[in-house]
Amino acid sequence: MSFTTILLAGDRPADVLAKQSPGGRKALLLLDGRPMILYVLDTLLAAHHVGEIVVVANRVSEIESNPELKAVAAASGGRITFREGAGSPATSVLKTMDEMRFAGAILVTTADNPLLSVATLDEFCIAVSADPAIEAAVGLARETEIRAAYPDVKRTYIRLGGEGYSGCNLFALTPGAGPKAARAWSEVEGRRKKPWQLVLHFGVGTLIKALCGWLDINGAMKAASRSMGLSVHAVILKDPVAAMDVDRPDHIPMANAVLAARKAPP
Repeated sequence: MSFTTILLAGDRPADVLAKQSPGGRKALLLLDGRPMILYVLDTLLAAHHVGEIVVVANRVSEIESNPELKAVAAASGGRITFREGAGSPATSVLKTMDEMRFAGAILVTTADNPLLSVATLDEFCIAVSADPAIEAAVGLARETEIRAAYPDVKRTYIRLGGEGYSGCNLFALTPGAGPKAARAWSEVEGRRKKPWQLVLHFGVGTLIKALCGWLDINGAMKAASRSMGLSVHAVILKDPVAAMDVDRPDHIPMANAVLAARKAPP
């Protein structure tokens, strides 16, 4: 299965990292000397299951005009295009799907996901493609593995069945599922950093199970599926770095260290 990718590169109001970026845009924040969106594009272009890539952002021309990004887009053979977004990630996805009338599978990721590797992206796409029951999928990493690898990095976790999980900014929508999934996402995206509000959205019974420790990852996906009217699955990714987006200033040193290590000769 080949995925058209929506790469979200917008900014929230008063984003601290945008203020630190030379271009005043979070996506253009320099990591190890390069705008961080370029690392995501490198991975998408090299992946085996990614086709067209649509960069979506508010004031997208400010990102599109970056010289390094223009050079990568020009060298992509038309695979990279740019679209103006909307007021939030979910509404930007909806707007892009409506305007471009996507008919196939869709992958959604973000410009602040520069540590995403080709191996992890292929792992996610293969898992989604291999299961015909999946209509929507979310990439997750386990708290135990994240803390073991990055004990000093703060993340947001949702605890299910005795294990914590963190999102990896990877979402997949199989053909026909996109609009319904994006609308459901728009209803819950404000609760993304508030785990109990997120669980409550899927029903009081689900919240009670979560509070009592009875809700595991499979139960959570079933609750999400009922709420969305779609078959939603979690793909648990092997590499804990998949959950390491760059969302705060204290994430920058860790990201720089990982990127520098990847450049170092074996």
